[in-house]
Amino acid sequence: MALASCQRGPIVREAIDGDTIILSDGTRVRYIGVDTPEKDRPYYQEATDFNRSMVAGRKIRLEYDIEKTDAYGRHLAYVYLKDGTFVNAELLKQGYAYVYTIPPNLKHTEQFVKFQRRAREEKAGLWGVPVDPESSYVFSARGRAFHRPSCEFAKKIGKRNRIQVADRGKAFDRGLAPCRKCRP
Repeated sequence: MALASCQRGPIVREAIDGDTIILSDGTRVRYIGVDTPEKDRPYYQEATDFNRSMVAGRKIRLEYDIEKTDAYGRHLAYVYLKDGTFVNAELLKQGYAYVYTIPPNLKHTEQFVKFQRRAREEKAGLWGVPVDPESSYVFSARGRAFHRPSCEFAKKIGKRNRIQVADRGKAFDRGLAPCRKCRP
């Protein structure tokens, strides 16, 4: 495994949502390992405001993992404040994000799942929002998202790779993210 590289000193010009920032030079940075609610979902504004209050106008340190950019040209990074605060982790701890890992960038996955579990148990942030539960949820043994059983993507999972869990918590404890289509 290649060593992760670090870049020191960029300043955050803008936090455009809960998990993406723009640096003073125009570089877009997507936080690795976390996902925050999208614009039309509960807790979007709170996550965006929290991220903005943490990083806007501040000098940060970027830590890269294996892949440095995504398909959209954004830099993928773990973000740290000058005082050492780990922004990605703080979003999870405070309940503004959930774990969203995409291989090969998995460096902090175990730690992130622990932070998420604690926030979920404490009903912090988005974990305190009531959800319409299903009797079970499904995911692929090779995937990173979980689905409602009726989801079109869930129906495409082959029987050999299909795993069923009794509740959302068990899916989140495995480090899975909710499907963006069926929104379990």
